[in-house]
Amino acid sequence: MSSLDRYILRQCLVPFAVAISVVTMIVWMTQSLQRADVIVEYSQGLQVFARLSLLIIPSLLTVIIPFSLFAAALYAMQRLHSDNEIAVMFAAGVSRWRIALPLLVVATVAAGATLWVNLDLMPASYRALKREIASIRADLASTVLKSGEFVTVANGFTIYVDEARPGGYLLGILINDYRNGKYPETYMAQRGLIRETEAGPVLQLANGNIQRVARYTGKVDIIRFDQTVINVGDFANRGGDFQLELTERYLSELFNPDYQRTWDREHSGLLIAEGHNRLASPLYVFAYVLIALLALIGGAYNRHGYGARIAIACAVAGGLRVGGILVQGFAANTGAYWLEYSLPLAAICVAGFLLLSSRHRKTSEGAA
Repeated sequence: MSSLDRYILRQCLVPFAVAISVVTMIVWMTQSLQRADVIVEYSQGLQVFARLSLLIIPSLLTVIIPFSLFAAALYAMQRLHSDNEIAVMFAAGVSRWRIALPLLVVATVAAGATLWVNLDLMPASYRALKREIASIRADLASTVLKSGEFVTVANGFTIYVDEARPGGYLLGILINDYRNGKYPETYMAQRGLIRETEAGPVLQLANGNIQRVARYTGKVDIIRFDQTVINVGDFANRGGDFQLELTERYLSELFNPDYQRTWDREHSGLLIAEGHNRLASPLYVFAYVLIALLALIGGAYNRHGYGARIAIACAVAGGLRVGGILVQGFAANTGAYWLEYSLPLAAICVAGFLLLSSRHRKTSEGAA
């Protein structure tokens, strides 16, 4: 790599790092607020909140990386223009593609990172996020049982506790189990403890009684106990077999929907389109870089600045991304998945051709 390549590379890498850091932080802060209910509703600490928030970041990077590199390329080329370094390079016989080469190297690395996030990091992080949230919501002591409140844990199962202490310790327990409407049961106990066992979470009651209606006599029987156990695993894990969202699926699961599942069968086109979108999205990185280069070094020299060109480049890049979303929806409905690749490839070809065809103006620009 020549000194010129390293110089242009530095001009791009610094704003790229700043852009990706700032934008990620801003978007992360807005998205992480959606997890604030974990602290408020489920009595979790800041450490849990921070861990859940960090798991959101990989999904943000798939959009942030391409646009951050686009902004960095615009900034780097504009700065070289403002210092008249582009004019000096042209006068020295440096071609546009020679200037573009370091940025295309960065684009290759960024595209590879985007592909890795799409194929592995994003689904892995979203699955971990769902497991964390499910685990928190499955914690009967912290999410359901509240001191001094009657809480319906499941349809036909209500619990009241005088005091819910950390670690699953409960005092003053009243349980009304009326899932079997004809023969309801009421549990009363001085204290209880929620414990994890191989069979799942159980509620262990001590020093209490069970009041139930006898099936044949209709009388209320009172059975006293020193200790008894109620299996609450069915309630704590009432989420069951979670439906995997698009962002939580790996590529093989997107391209091979489980047709035994109703949702997969009805939305197979959407799943396959998402798989192709994950493979096609790294192409937008190259398209954005070439659009930025075309805007700043692809046209005639302009001593009044390049604000209009930069605005047009931003509009084109934004329109390209919106077009990609629309094409993905169209492909999901029609099965024309090749369109998801054709849009960014067309942008790459057009921007590259225009950048290449403008080389004959190099001499006049350098003289200017």
